[in-house]
Amino acid sequence: MTRTLLVDGNSLLNTGFHGIKNMYNGTDHIGGLYHFLNALRKHIDGYLITKIVVFWDGEENTHPRLKLYPDYKLNRRLKKKSEDDLQSYAKQQLRIQEYLEELYVRQSTFKLCEADDCIAYYCEKSQEEEIIILTSDRDLLQLISNNVSLHIISLNKLFKSGDKVPLNGVYIPSNNVRVVKTICGDSSDNIDGIKMVGIKSLVKIKPELLEEKVTLDDIIKTIKLKDKITNKEKNIIEGITKKEQKNESTLEINYNIIGVGKQFLTKEAIKGIKDLSKKAIDPEGRHWKNALDLMMSDGILNILPKKDDAWVDFVRPFLRLTRIEKDFYKNKKDE
Repeated sequence: MTRTLLVDGNSLLNTGFHGIKNMYNGTDHIGGLYHFLNALRKHIDGYLITKIVVFWDGEENTHPRLKLYPDYKLNRRLKKKSEDDLQSYAKQQLRIQEYLEELYVRQSTFKLCEADDCIAYYCEKSQEEEIIILTSDRDLLQLISNNVSLHIISLNKLFKSGDKVPLNGVYIPSNNVRVVKTICGDSSDNIDGIKMVGIKSLVKIKPELLEEKVTLDDIIKTIKLKDKITNKEKNIIEGITKKEQKNESTLEINYNIIGVGKQFLTKEAIKGIKDLSKKAIDPEGRHWKNALDLMMSDGILNILPKKDDAWVDFVRPFLRLTRIEKDFYKNKKDE
């Protein structure tokens, strides 16, 4: 069975870009670049990966959700970034994409589409693959299934089907992540939750959340069957948010925008993801030596341990991936 590493490209780049601030090649920051490549090579070996697919956030990627929820990710949009940081980030992203082309790593980006939704649709259409998602976005915990596991970068930990997953200090089944975020909100995406209701309060209302799958309807029914409804429970029923806004559609809206998948993808993206999962990579013009030239130019070789074969150790996992993809291309061509 194909073992695929699905990478949330911007999430992985952000980790290195912001986490490794003092790594430079001359005046050029390369922390994001080095961390990205090093993470891929480690996971190729660690999880015996035979295919890698990287999805990047597309231009105007928040547009579909903004139509449903105008404040979506407003906190990020208002956060000012220096022109130097913007240019450095863009430069490192483009450079990573050059490396990936040479190293037989599949990648794609689609206008108006978030990487999360691309990853979710890929999982849906690739049931025959064993998939490991690499991200720091805990929204994607909802995708865990029999053939999909998730490695959270910030925790350096893999979560698979049957595992309880961490959400705001509480461990719950992965198929309850969407419901909990729907009611409690998601501060990272600026999604306003129900007033006075955090995850611990919600667990007191519906303790089953800790052990089994629970739907929004299950929670609403539990509340309505009570003889006495608390203020917190009333807020859930009436859709009263932390901003004191009252809307009976609050839960429906939150549930929709927290969900990931085809519903937020363009026709171009849907077709592109299907093609990406099935088509072989054409080896024409690609070679690991081109990646080595990039490593020399970017100063990556200067960072590696001081021994003669350090660069060999660094690229070896990619060479194994390259052989697998070349064989796949040859077999496809011979069909």
